Amino acid sequence: MLDQSSISLEDIVPYQSIPQYFPHLYSPKSWAWAVKQRHHNGLAKAFRKVGKTLFVNTRVLAECIDNAVTK
Repeated sequence: MLDQSSISLEDIVPYQSIPQYFPHLYSPKSWAWAVKQRHHNGLAKAFRKVGKTLFVNTRVLAECIDNAVTK
């Protein structure tokens, strides 16, 4: 599990930015679907809402993807 003290603000990005950061993983359409289905596909713990803005912790997202692949 990821140690909370090792997380920095550089790891947290607006959810819309993920296809630009990781185009090899998600197209804009596939990412939009993954965001809508995050509670069902195991990605929910990577998301944090601050006010009305949704952010993604990229380190936790990597863990979620790794867990989904290894199952």
